[in-house]
Amino acid sequence: MKSALYTVVTAIFIFLSFSQLSKAQELDATVTVNMEQLPFEARTNVSSLESDLKNYINNQRFTNVDWQGSKIPVDITIYLSGGADNRYSGRLLVVSKRYLEGTDGGQSPEIKLYDTKWSFEYGLGAYLKYNPNTFNEFNTLIDYYMLLVIGFDMDTYGELEGSKAFEAAKNLVLLGSSYGADGYQTQSNIGDFTRFNLVSELTNFRYDDLRKLFFSYYVDGLDNMAKNKELALAKLDTIIAEMADYKQNKMTGPSVLLQAFFDTKAQEIASLFNGYPKQDVFNNLKYLDPSNSSLYDDAMNGKINR
Repeated sequence: MKSALYTVVTAIFIFLSFSQLSKAQELDATVTVNMEQLPFEARTNVSSLESDLKNYINNQRFTNVDWQGSKIPVDITIYLSGGADNRYSGRLLVVSKRYLEGTDGGQSPEIKLYDTKWSFEYGLGAYLKYNPNTFNEFNTLIDYYMLLVIGFDMDTYGELEGSKAFEAAKNLVLLGSSYGADGYQTQSNIGDFTRFNLVSELTNFRYDDLRKLFFSYYVDGLDNMAKNKELALAKLDTIIAEMADYKQNKMTGPSVLLQAFFDTKAQEIASLFNGYPKQDVFNNLKYLDPSNSSLYDDAMNGKINR
């Protein structure tokens, strides 16, 4: 009897512990490692990288937030090259998504970031550990982007709620810079898409109003699309106009944060406004995101394939 009771109690304890651990996790990552550019003899030492990284991210708590609701879906793709002496060069693509209210699992692309300045040493079955106070060629970059993903997600549920995650990401860039690591430089031209420039805008109060508009884009716009599409589109129209006003009157130069938003959302926005009768929204979109002007012209003419 005692043994049986002990087994039951232990099982309950493990279940509760696991449940609490699960609630603390912020991310649900899918990891893909592309080795097409690696010679066959250089693939052995990174053969476990995909599973190593997936296990690390999905079992690591990156913030002290008592995470509520669903984990953030994030797709991570690593393109490897090099491989001599266990040293690799990597290109990193991170795409996160956000669940939409009023839908059965509907998702919206939240942030898409692409990084090409990454080199690191990696061994088979490497032990990955989160330590924001120690620079690591491999871990620090992963941690930086995971904190950004978390911060962007939190910003869509509450105004400026991602600030602490962005501050933590900025500290990692400063840490990498102190080691002179490639890609972590703090000096660059305004508007250059660098790790430091992005996180600097995210932690600068001058961009708080823009971040609040991103919040409104989701909460007042996308989350109401299933309930009342006409009203939600009208709200999104207003938000786009406010973004254009922000760019015209509050920005003193190019913004990597604004660029990141439209790099991620352009196709979604064009699809939402496909055939929309008011031309002002398309004029504002082309002003905000001139590189996708032809896409917005197609949307204005109702030519976007759904």
